[in-house]
Amino acid sequence: MSTFHFSAYIEVKHLSSGHSDTVNSLSFSPAGTHLASGGDDLALCIWNVSKGQLLYRLLFDEAVDAVLWHPIHPETVIVGLSNGYLGQVHGFSLVRSNDIFLGARSTVYCLDYDVNTSCLAIGMGEEVHVTREVSQNLYDGDIVFPGPPDPIVENGDRDARLRTVAVKFHKAGTNLIASYVGHGIMYVSFQRHPSLRLRFSSILGVGIQRPGIRYSASSLSPSQRYIVVYNGVNGLDLYNVGVNGPQSPRKIYKFKERPRSPHHLQVQFIHGGKALLCGTTTGAVLVWETGSGEPLQELSHGGKTIEHTATTSDKHSLIATGSAAKGQGTYIKIWRARIGTHVPIHAKRRRCLM
Repeated sequence: MSTFHFSAYIEVKHLSSGHSDTVNSLSFSPAGTHLASGGDDLALCIWNVSKGQLLYRLLFDEAVDAVLWHPIHPETVIVGLSNGYLGQVHGFSLVRSNDIFLGARSTVYCLDYDVNTSCLAIGMGEEVHVTREVSQNLYDGDIVFPGPPDPIVENGDRDARLRTVAVKFHKAGTNLIASYVGHGIMYVSFQRHPSLRLRFSSILGVGIQRPGIRYSASSLSPSQRYIVVYNGVNGLDLYNVGVNGPQSPRKIYKFKERPRSPHHLQVQFIHGGKALLCGTTTGAVLVWETGSGEPLQELSHGGKTIEHTATTSDKHSLIATGSAAKGQGTYIKIWRARIGTHVPIHAKRRRCLM
């Protein structure tokens, strides 16, 4: 019997005045006091979490596809657009922005920042780039990682698109894990020269490729030993990190219903890696216990597609969920763990599902 105790999440804020189209990305500030959201309506919104108040709404030329709250600098958000623009917005009251220049320009799908090396990883079009912040808001250098090998194909049903869906630094920023829609997941190592220039070092291996599976999202566990992927078919698959060559999932976390549409649903570890969170196309955000695979909670969204989620550290226990394809009815919900109401996972399921 598991000793993990789970605190059920309750909805505490409903944010509905910021976006007028699909929410593409969500990111909490390091302290959990603010939330950044980007959408198809060309807007970057900054919210006060405790008040549920929209503080700033900044408009760009194209859809905001990726936002990442800077883990070091206050009031700073890294923004990636569908037209390939990449910039660092800071000092919201004065709306200052610094462009981040790379050797290519294509749709920005995903971002990650490593505090050990001050490096920023970008999943852009078919490529993965890494650049380094040499001083506040100033980036220099650009290395492009080699693309993954051709996908394994069975019966011609493999998605041949080369597109990055997630990038994540590993081992204090010396490795990078890149997840692709149809080409599996690749581990790459790189070096930083004494001149502070970055250089590709080696391909550590292609750890995950399953015929017929389209990977729509992935997340690295806090221990960095496991990676979970949304398989686009029936739920989530959990794998070991760093295994070179084919491997079967350690565990599968199944949806109650098959996906209704091919949305790229975000997946995340929560509670120090002891639980998993994922949106769905069938109207709920699902939470499972990682070890047992048992469902813990459904965060209801009334049948609407929820593509993107964001979480804070376990200290703050916050979840943000954003709606898709709702037009003027687009909303974001903030959920907080009901501290003090710990529900053992072996309790009757009716007690821990909402």
